[in-house]
Amino acid sequence: MKNLKIILPALLAFFMAFSANGQDATAKKAAATTEKTETFKVLGNCGMCQKTIQGAATKAGATTANWDKELHTLTVTFDGGKTSVKKIQKAIAKTGYDTPNYKASDAAYNKLHGCCQFDRTESLDL
Repeated sequence: MKNLKIILPALLAFFMAFSANGQDATAKKAAATTEKTETFKVLGNCGMCQKTIQGAATKAGATTANWDKELHTLTVTFDGGKTSVKKIQKAIAKTGYDTPNYKASDAAYNKLHGCCQFDRTESLDL
């Protein structure tokens, strides 16, 4: 009985500490998961451009990507703890499309279908 009086409080303290530690980890994980939405210009011309641009953005970690053909703007939603606007823009540039932070290489641009080769002198400012 004497041992039980010692063991029970020790077990209770152990489980309370373990439970609090688990809650702290969950809270930290939730804090690290920050959903962000950003809009930036991406030059392109057609539906094939739209598919390529949106696909590159989602492969780079965007949870949603919507490219507006008329405005040449891409709106992306992403978890800031997993990716960034710069990573998304870099992935898009690798497919041949210019973004505010990254210009596509000439080789990548030249691989685009003829109708997808946009005017590279257009401003990327919103």
